Amino acid sequence: MRLYRSIIFTLVLAGCAFLFSGCATSHKTRDVVRTISLDMPTDYRMASYLGFFKPRKSFLLTEIKTDILIANIFQSRCPHCRGLAESLNEIYDLVEKEGLFHKVKFIGLGYGDDSIEVEDFKKRYAIRFPMFADPLANKVKVKNIPAIFILKMTPTGAKVLYEYYGVLPKAKDLIETLRSELDSVS
Repeated sequence: MRLYRSIIFTLVLAGCAFLFSGCATSHKTRDVVRTISLDMPTDYRMASYLGFFKPRKSFLLTEIKTDILIANIFQSRCPHCRGLAESLNEIYDLVEKEGLFHKVKFIGLGYGDDSIEVEDFKKRYAIRFPMFADPLANKVKVKNIPAIFILKMTPTGAKVLYEYYGVLPKAKDLIETLRSELDSVS
């Protein structure tokens, strides 16, 4: 009986750790992001959304034409990442509605996912921004999945303004943060 209770207690603790591993933490953080090379989207609309109009094989993250870049680092098998997809779609819609879509862009990076898994995730959750595969999980270093980075794009690189792990703030609050950062750019 004691062994049975001990096993149950251990399983409950493990379950709690899993449930709360996606809790939100945010940090106003650090310096410039190192150079990250991504494959050019094959869909012309996705490439032009990022500011690329001529065919090429790849591009650097810092070449994306925007003031602010929201980068979603996810795994297609992660339940927290699936839940976050709806929030990101809501934020994307609000950015569009608020007329900020020329200054704020979104990308997704499938951490440990191949291109088939990323495409399936994109279709399943009706994501309208470019998403990229990172099957070796070596493009970025993250503490947890899901991770959202808000980057300020500058001529010298991409400065990390905020990092969110797990749940995002409410869409309206995030839009206010973006507006504040954009006002400081102007």
